[in-house]
Amino acid sequence: MADDTARTTAIETNIVSRTAEDSAVGRNELADALELLAADLQGRHSEFEGGSYTTVEDRRAYAIDSAMWDSLFEPYEFEEPLKNAVRQAHERQAEALFVAGEGEGMGDASGVVSGIDTAEQFE
Repeated sequence: MADDTARTTAIETNIVSRTAEDSAVGRNELADALELLAADLQGRHSEFEGGSYTTVEDRRAYAIDSAMWDSLFEPYEFEEPLKNAVRQAHERQAEALFVAGEGEGMGDASGVVSGIDTAEQFE
């Protein structure tokens, strides 16, 4: 499943691999958790749009208050190392998207990423 993560989530496969290597979490376990969270992010984008965000290549990165991560994890019983790895993967992907995009940047905020198919487009 880890090889398919980029197709089912907004997190690039190389970020999943690097994050798994840097943490005490297996690559497939991390990929599964990212897929669960990606499904939960659908329809929640309006909660994140109060801060800065950027859209790059069908993915949107949001700068969110770091405390918001607690609410994102509420539906799950992830152990602390898995929570940290999921958050780190999102942060890494968000940083890459903010660098590539035209957003203001994340500043001291935390990052969360979703596919734009989960976010409305406002023009």
